[in-house]
Amino acid sequence: MMTYKKMSELSAEDILTLWNKGFEGYFVNLTMNLDRFLLRVVSEGLSLEHSLAVYANGEPIGFVMNGFRFIEGKKVAWNGGTGISPEHRGKGIGKKLMERNFQLYREQGVDIAFLEALIQNESAVNLYQYVGYEITEQLISLQHTEVLDASLLAPTNPRCYITKRGQPLEVRGLSFYKHFSAWQTQWASMKEGECLIVSNDDEAVGYALFKRIFGEDGNLTTIVLYQCESIPDRTDAVDILKAALNELYAPLSFSCRRLAMNLRDSNKELIELLESLGFTSFVEQVHMTRLM
Repeated sequence: MMTYKKMSELSAEDILTLWNKGFEGYFVNLTMNLDRFLLRVVSEGLSLEHSLAVYANGEPIGFVMNGFRFIEGKKVAWNGGTGISPEHRGKGIGKKLMERNFQLYREQGVDIAFLEALIQNESAVNLYQYVGYEITEQLISLQHTEVLDASLLAPTNPRCYITKRGQPLEVRGLSFYKHFSAWQTQWASMKEGECLIVSNDDEAVGYALFKRIFGEDGNLTTIVLYQCESIPDRTDAVDILKAALNELYAPLSFSCRRLAMNLRDSNKELIELLESLGFTSFVEQVHMTRLM
């Protein structure tokens, strides 16, 4: 017999055990310690009150974690992680868990449901499609660990671009901001992050969302890019992106880990630009959406 509990009814230690068990043998290592797990809950806006643990005969065997936001007047739910213990996989539990989760979404007045799934996790992608999700975007993550060639970011045309750093929420007022991008790339997920706005002739023509991570010694260790966009159909789109990358990945002569996470694959100009700089792909996902 299957029953459900709010994850808020479990101890933090029990939730962590269930999380690590649910992702055992996964395609990438998602195991965490308690500090890292709690940080993820807070930074990604996950709700333990509205996340579910599933039990079989009184034993916890799986979970789904949810976050909620209002975006452009719509209540959006994000599946921030679904896991089933290895010994209980392949028994139809995931489908039942998704159906129960949709009931929770309806109770919460959700308009749109989001999630991301690894491309190679075909069983999960097939499950999500079976219960009504559709693939709306391919996502790619890239990395680079050496110095960057500054000459590759020199503008093609002699236009003047001004870059200004600010708080992530500043991008939400731009007409070309991607409100419905992957959850972790949205401005609301950029706690301790920054935005960069690129202007030309006093007009905002591009933006980026990113984070810089520093070690205990205060030295820069990692720069993570989440969104980088120009106004659609600009003939100087590549130069706008170059201006943004030149600023946010600085200093280019400094060797550190530089990441670009969950970029939409349809942003061909950005992907090609990063690849020309020597970035290589290390994770590919699909962005999936379901109207409730």
